[in-house]
Amino acid sequence: MEGSYCIGIDIGGTYIKMGLFDAEGGRHAFRRAPSNAAGPPEALLEALVRACRDLMETARLREGRVVAVGLGVAGKLDTAAGRVVFSPNLPNMAGFALAPRLHEALKMPVFMENDANVFGLGEAWVGQGRNIPNWIGVTLGTGVGGCLIADGALWLGDRLGFSGEIGHMIVDPHGPPCACGQTGCLEAHASGSALIRGMREALSAGEALPERITDALRTGSLTPEDVYGAADSGDPHARRLFQRMGWALGLALGNLFTFLGIESAIIGGGVSQAWDQFHPAMMETLRTVPKMLDPDGIRILRSGLGPLAPLYGAARLAWAGLDRF
Repeated sequence: MEGSYCIGIDIGGTYIKMGLFDAEGGRHAFRRAPSNAAGPPEALLEALVRACRDLMETARLREGRVVAVGLGVAGKLDTAAGRVVFSPNLPNMAGFALAPRLHEALKMPVFMENDANVFGLGEAWVGQGRNIPNWIGVTLGTGVGGCLIADGALWLGDRLGFSGEIGHMIVDPHGPPCACGQTGCLEAHASGSALIRGMREALSAGEALPERITDALRTGSLTPEDVYGAADSGDPHARRLFQRMGWALGLALGNLFTFLGIESAIIGGGVSQAWDQFHPAMMETLRTVPKMLDPDGIRILRSGLGPLAPLYGAARLAWAGLDRF
């Protein structure tokens, strides 16, 4: 539809990121606004409505119009009802019918999907996955998300409100506790929260850590970026945490590759910026553990769209939804 645009939205715990996209994946505008995660759902809805109307005006000035909106939200969703069941980043949104309320305010179709799934849709549309029919997506952030692209389409399983949750695949039954209540999940080894917890445990055990890490731990301000900086500077404990991350990722991907009969994955999310620290251990595991795979055929790629992948995917969700609307 010439002159038509869709809005792609990535709703995080800190910011709402939005973009205006044409049907070929071209991005024509970008906006960012606080998500006010601690506030009531209506406050986030109002922020979304204001930002969407701003982008609608941008489209009008380009002699076009917005025809649909796509939302990416972390957590378990009832996508058929457009309702957030539970979101770790937006706890106050639990039970809130976000998509219908936004549709009511904007008078246009609104589609909603899990943030890791829209990461996959974005990469499959105009990112690293656009010429790969089958691949696993992994997002490394505060937690670990995942998705599966099968024959070029997003796999949604039995539509239980979740799919591709690689972060809660157990890689070590005797490993560290996970926020989900299980023990030894991939997320407990390979997430930003796992890195911070690992450094905190090292401090409690009396290990010598860089002064800046110790200070940040004591003030509660340590970030995954700080842990990466320590590893990059040679701190042995930080490096061991990233090696553990790589081992766990390689084990999880190797198991899934063997089960699914595929050999490609795309990794994104903020913690993937520490690629040089975990990639070697991940590839060593993939070369040695999954015996049915040809190590030379395995492809592990970094996100081609970086932190904007979920925006592209949310827009793709909207365009695809219009075709079925």
